[in-house]
Amino acid sequence: MPKTIFNLILIAIICSLASFIPLNSSYVDFSKNFFENLLPRQTSTEIETIISSYEASVSDTLLYNPTNIEFTMIGDFDKGTFSLSNSHDMVLEVFSDGNLIKSYVNTDFVTGVIDTHSAENMQSYSFDISQENLKLYGGPYKFSIYSTADIFKDIEPYELTVSYLSNSKYVSSEDIVDDGYLYLTLYFIDEDFQYLVPVSRKIKSDDYSIRFVLDNLELGPKPSMALMEASPVPNAPRIWVSQGLASLHLPRNLGEYEQGSSVSLFAVNSFVNTLTSLDVINSVKFLSEGREVETLFHGIDVTQPFKRNNSPKVYLGLETSAERFLLAPIDILKNDMSVDSLVPILFESLKNSTINGNVHESLTSTVPESVNLLNHKYDKGILTLNLSKDFLSVYSQRIDMKDMMLESILYTFTSIPDVSMVAIEVEGNKVPEFNGVNLSVPMSAPKFINIEEN
Repeated sequence: MPKTIFNLILIAIICSLASFIPLNSSYVDFSKNFFENLLPRQTSTEIETIISSYEASVSDTLLYNPTNIEFTMIGDFDKGTFSLSNSHDMVLEVFSDGNLIKSYVNTDFVTGVIDTHSAENMQSYSFDISQENLKLYGGPYKFSIYSTADIFKDIEPYELTVSYLSNSKYVSSEDIVDDGYLYLTLYFIDEDFQYLVPVSRKIKSDDYSIRFVLDNLELGPKPSMALMEASPVPNAPRIWVSQGLASLHLPRNLGEYEQGSSVSLFAVNSFVNTLTSLDVINSVKFLSEGREVETLFHGIDVTQPFKRNNSPKVYLGLETSAERFLLAPIDILKNDMSVDSLVPILFESLKNSTINGNVHESLTSTVPESVNLLNHKYDKGILTLNLSKDFLSVYSQRIDMKDMMLESILYTFTSIPDVSMVAIEVEGNKVPEFNGVNLSVPMSAPKFINIEEN
């Protein structure tokens, strides 16, 4: 009996030991580190790439009279050590008509750091891009904003289209006049003595005579226009009109109108432009006490009559101290070009105030830079301009500026001798309504420009 129990215990021990011996060695891969498999596995973490970029607190990249904006930079940097001048510079470049005109760095336009982001890879600044701070003239500009930090070197600058417009108002031109009245077109000089501006003065029809026209010109503009108040011309005691020629009798002594080239040239042009605005006068002859002379007005040759000025013109905005915009015409010197050659030149001048190679910084462009001339066609006196879609949306808050834009286009392109009417399309489509005007039919320029207010 004891031997039997011993044998059973021995068999149990042998079976137990045999259970630890693998029957097939392929069940265990001894090439791997057994203990390594026993260690807890670490979860792998993918490092997220931070893409550098710029953002601004504006809902539209087309801004009118902006003041302060918030500008945010996103990138792989430590916000705590990322500082102006030390780590990088903020740069604002201002372009007009594709040309760089001014650059600003750091505190020229950066007014502070805005610490509103908990993320370490976001940094915001406040910018003062007001017209007063940047000291820019009125008109449209392209802004390019960027950081000089290495992480932003491959990032395109942030761009804005900015137009600075004052609170000055534009008074629309007129095509009709009340019964019993008429308008005289008189040419006066601006306060800064740079431009000759047409002004429409309302008078009673019964008062009209050519002598009365001269008298009104000699009176000068009304104070409400904020133009140079003195008379632009000397007194002309007599005028005689025959077959379209006005013979103007002047005194021998023209006083101050003989003293300088500018005042003398303004006087001649004021006389000629005013008188030839009348249907019965095509040219003006200057006489001295009834006799022909070779020169007057500080040496200007007056041996031949001065004809009506039919040069193509660009009409730009002139802002006066009376907080009013007037349209001022500037002649295109090359007046022998074809209509097709002139059209793109005139349109670009309306956008950038550049005429005959000169930038008229004191005048305001009437067409924003975002509005493009896609193409045009000319047929039998009618010029059709096909404009980009921005034409319909610019000046959305300023009805008067829309009027000034449209009227400047009409006056400018009908100043081409062969163009009598202008039609406007947008992206090839007719526009039945724009600021109360039907653009789907050809339009002539309004007859009475820069209405004089009492």
